[in-house]
Amino acid sequence: MNTLSTPAVTPGQPSPIVRNRPRRHKTRLRADMPLLGGVRPPIAVLLCLLLAVVALAMLALGTTVAEDVPQAVLTSQQHIAADTASEIRASVNQDVAAVRESATALAGAQAADDAAYLKIFTSLGTHWRGAALVDPATGKELAVSGEKFPAGAVTGVAAGDTIAPKLVTLKSGDTRLLAFASVDLPGQGTRLLVGSDVLSVQAPGGDLTRTVELVNQHGKVVATTGPALTTTQDRRIPADVASASAQQGDINSTTRPSGFLLGSLVSGKRTVAGWADVASQADGSADSLHLVAVVAVSTAQTSAVTGNTLVALTAAASLLVATLMITALLVLGLQRPLLRLHLGGARLARADLSRPAPQPRLGESARIGHALEALRVQQLGASAQEFQPLRRSFGARALVVLCGVLLLAWSVPLLFLVDRPATNTVPAQMISDQQLRTVSAAGRISSSLATGSTDVAGIATAIGSLSSSDQIKQLLNRTLKEHGRYSTLYVLAQDGAVITRVGSSPRHQLHSVPDGDGVLQLNTGGKVPSMAVYASVPKSAAAFVKKPTALGARGPVAVVGEFDTTYLNSILNHAGMGHVWLVDARHKVIGSAAGFKAFQDLPDSSLTDLAVNNPSQPAHTLAPTSDGTAIAASAAVAAIPGVSRQPSWQVVSAEPVAWLDLSANRTQHLTMLVGMIGLTVSVICLGWLLVVVVRPLRELAGIAERLASGDRKTVLYPVHHDEVGSITRSLEIIRQRLVAGSHAAASSSATASTATAPRY
Repeated sequence: MNTLSTPAVTPGQPSPIVRNRPRRHKTRLRADMPLLGGVRPPIAVLLCLLLAVVALAMLALGTTVAEDVPQAVLTSQQHIAADTASEIRASVNQDVAAVRESATALAGAQAADDAAYLKIFTSLGTHWRGAALVDPATGKELAVSGEKFPAGAVTGVAAGDTIAPKLVTLKSGDTRLLAFASVDLPGQGTRLLVGSDVLSVQAPGGDLTRTVELVNQHGKVVATTGPALTTTQDRRIPADVASASAQQGDINSTTRPSGFLLGSLVSGKRTVAGWADVASQADGSADSLHLVAVVAVSTAQTSAVTGNTLVALTAAASLLVATLMITALLVLGLQRPLLRLHLGGARLARADLSRPAPQPRLGESARIGHALEALRVQQLGASAQEFQPLRRSFGARALVVLCGVLLLAWSVPLLFLVDRPATNTVPAQMISDQQLRTVSAAGRISSSLATGSTDVAGIATAIGSLSSSDQIKQLLNRTLKEHGRYSTLYVLAQDGAVITRVGSSPRHQLHSVPDGDGVLQLNTGGKVPSMAVYASVPKSAAAFVKKPTALGARGPVAVVGEFDTTYLNSILNHAGMGHVWLVDARHKVIGSAAGFKAFQDLPDSSLTDLAVNNPSQPAHTLAPTSDGTAIAASAAVAAIPGVSRQPSWQVVSAEPVAWLDLSANRTQHLTMLVGMIGLTVSVICLGWLLVVVVRPLRELAGIAERLASGDRKTVLYPVHHDEVGSITRSLEIIRQRLVAGSHAAASSSATASTATAPRY
């Protein structure tokens, strides 16, 4: 930046700025014109924003909203309905997959006629209510077993690669699920294989007090369990759910619609129904049925209120007082003195030395005013050596820090102390729901283990009809492809060697297995837990391998399927449950949807105590955890019927109370939001003031004192177009005037010495 060029002025000589009236007018305009920067904008912005926070505190906290049923309870019923819909969907898809797998098995079998093929079908493991082989061209039933279908139930069902299931109603009014598969039977031609099963719904978590209904797209209940919905308003729930599902499905077809409805109010209890689509799009499986699962429960009314009028009034009033106090401190202690110095410095720069410079009382402003007065006197002939700087005192930085402390004292209680919800704000329904969903999660683990056990048992039985390891490998490959639950499948020989394997390498290969079938936990340490299902090969089926054309002298003794850990973890991944862990008999974590370190302890001792004290029965408690008080629940993984061995596992869950959508939590969050906004406004505006005004002002005080002490060589550069820059510019003009005066005085002294010197 170039130095300012101002004509030198000798003492007693009129200032060029004074003689040149247009120049004087321009300089005075610059001194008095409105400034875009400087001390006034941050103070004004701080005042406006703090007043906005006062209004926000009144609007956000002072507006009270009463709740009939807590939003957390409503959302919980929606999640329970989604869990129920997921289980029904899995059951339907399992029936569809069973028919298709059986069709593949029949295509490779040899039988005399359709009845013989159907007998093989009914012996493959799935317990069908009814079964049939149908001519797809005519719809004629060629062989029937068990419960008969209604007339015309399979008419019009064409053979194809994927055939969607359908629902039919029997004469008794019961609903049946029909699953289809097209199969080419050796010697018989193309047939339509049909399996009939009960479309049943189970009470979630075994809670028989809840009403569970399965509703079709027309609002008709096709399956139900639990207490009947009796009131007029409650009986409209199925139709309302079907309508809501259709509307949400039209709006967004990428996700399965779900929601909740409020029913009747009887004796202080409100019926709340959660619903979720079992299926929303036709893809050849459960999605073609267009069913909606409804779970209704009667829950107690609450008198919870969002908002806190007393806190709102207290917070708004205290912030208003603090705002007025802070504004007064900044205006009187910083803005007004700086503006006075700005005008006083401009006056001295115009060589108007008739009045003393402004003399503020505190801090840097007082030091600058004292220096300006010394410079005014020096321009009148005083010596710079007479200047004594003021002692440093309470300054602008301390003033801004004091304002920050006042705002911090207002914000911090809102962030950490005010409106902390008590544990008694947790509705009893939420505690019951957490336990129910934990029991359901344990049931899903047990069901997956049972399905895996059935898979390997079916493979072990099928080995009896195979004659080579290649055929066994094909069977394993088909099972691995159709079920995503396994990372590897292999067959063990009598000597412990692996006859054939598909998938990845086993993490912990078995070399011998107990008799029978069951579930094994393969390790109790390491980085990845390994779990597997196994089934012994019947001795009669294993005898074929002793033939020279088969597998040699090694006979298969067991089929082992090692679970994919991500599959088991995904079973625990359900919205609204918080943290969910699968623990083994030593209460070490072997599964979690949110990531975990294998075989670590549960994160809190209260959760471990809950699991240890309730090894077989479901339990719940409000437990202290690292995330605060949480609704904790535990449930044992149920025993699988018919297996000879199974480890003792438990599912433990913890939902922090702070995560629940309760009125107390919403009030707390609003209070914290107001406090956070107030704190943010304070940091931004006061930081702006510190950077733009206070720091340059502190530097300017030192510059003014050095100039008043006699430093005439340092050129002063105004950096910003604000009050500090204006004062700096005035000091530079004064410095140049003092330098010019010194030069003129020196020149006059030299001339006088020359005139009086003797001549020789």
